[in-house]
Amino acid sequence: MSNVPLRGLTPPAQAASVLLARARGSREVFVVARALALRFLGGFLAFPGGKVHSSDDELARTTPGLTGSHVAAIRELFEETGVLLAHDAGGAYPTAEKLLPLRRELMTEQITFPALLAEHKLHLRPEDLTYVGSLVTPPFAPLRFDTAFFLAVLPPGQTAEVWPGELTEGAWRSAESVLADWNAGDNLVAPPTVALLQAIGGQPIEELPERLRPLLDKLAAGAIHPIWFSPGVQMIPLFAEGLPPSTHTNAYLVGSDPAYLIDPGASAAEEQSRLFDLLAGRRLRGVVLTHHHSDHIGAVQVCAERYGVPVLAHPRTAQALHGRIAVHQLIHDGDRLDLGTAPDGKGTWHLQAIHTPGHAPGHLCFWEPRYRLLFVGDMISMLSSVLIPPPPEGDLTEYLHSLQRLQSYPARLLLPAHGSPSARPAHVLEQALAHRREREEQLLQALQAGPRTMAELVTELYRGLPAELTRFAEMQIQAGLHKLQREGRAVAVDAHCWRQNAS
Repeated sequence: MSNVPLRGLTPPAQAASVLLARARGSREVFVVARALALRFLGGFLAFPGGKVHSSDDELARTTPGLTGSHVAAIRELFEETGVLLAHDAGGAYPTAEKLLPLRRELMTEQITFPALLAEHKLHLRPEDLTYVGSLVTPPFAPLRFDTAFFLAVLPPGQTAEVWPGELTEGAWRSAESVLADWNAGDNLVAPPTVALLQAIGGQPIEELPERLRPLLDKLAAGAIHPIWFSPGVQMIPLFAEGLPPSTHTNAYLVGSDPAYLIDPGASAAEEQSRLFDLLAGRRLRGVVLTHHHSDHIGAVQVCAERYGVPVLAHPRTAQALHGRIAVHQLIHDGDRLDLGTAPDGKGTWHLQAIHTPGHAPGHLCFWEPRYRLLFVGDMISMLSSVLIPPPPEGDLTEYLHSLQRLQSYPARLLLPAHGSPSARPAHVLEQALAHRREREEQLLQALQAGPRTMAELVTELYRGLPAELTRFAEMQIQAGLHKLQREGRAVAVDAHCWRQNAS
């Protein structure tokens, strides 16, 4: 693990997941599609699984060799696919016909999983599951899981079937077919699932623990996780000193050989060293900046010098960095960055620059039309609302126009600088605009009651805000007041007091 300080680090919840093989020696596993509305990896293909409950731990204590992760894996597999790795008194697995009403009772909460097992005299065996290894969600994400992965084989007389709900469908697939569709842009696959499918590599599923071991050893030694949200796009969450609640800035390595590195924000030498380890053997063609803020530029200079590549940014960003970081190539609105041959080998792909001022004057987003990816930098944070400073550094009116412009792109994946990517770009962008409308209405209502000082507005609009965050609230309010003043809806009484413009 890295030794960089992580303020407010969310401890991971225990979880379990099952790679269910159709038969011993099979190269097919049961893959499920997660519902788009789910907060964690909604819209992605994955393996059946979920969180470990306290009742799973309690049940595990009744059988030697069982852990709460074993029980959770078996329970989640039954809930999500109807496959139950349990035995009757004679050691036989229950049939699909017997399991159908039991699953219905469990899913409608007429019975608990421990009670179901007890009532039907079924017991669990740890040997039905083969432990593969555990993967922990890196600390960039607000939702984190320490997931134990297991192998299992479909019991005779049972079938796997997804009932629509948290999952939308399921199918028996080979690792090669899922990855081929992923490379073609036909589906989204959860990053841990990508890593596991790549480790299977067309070999029998039983070989997975051995094939995955090198990756797990590297991660245990502190390597950055191989996070592939899309073919040819590796997300690299790096510890960076940004605004709370963020602890990391997501850099993105886009392209194959060579590739562009977007926003390497790590300033700590140890974190930069982890980045260099990840980049070993990769060729870069340039370092691209979305904007000039410190948590996006920490490793820019050292990367440009180490790999002998240019720094690319908008002219306003180059101006803001003058004397600190040399920008060698300017990017204007509409410019294209060629990415070469697409990951599936069919045609070319590219990034198109979108000038999106508001959070920063030179802020750029990037549209990738081949896989319909929208790299949004700090236009959207999946951790909190984006800080919009007052002019001249920021501009709320421009920020809202930039958000509306991003809505015109038919993206299927939104990739932010902070937090996890989302498979619901349209929803996320609309929510961001709705939040700003709500905040503006609150500010207008406060001014309707009479002149207000900045301190009074902060107290009224940000109740319960920790004292150390007050200055950020003031900046947000100032940005809103400047917008209202420009529109003729608010007037500055003096340097510290504002009122509604009644004229």
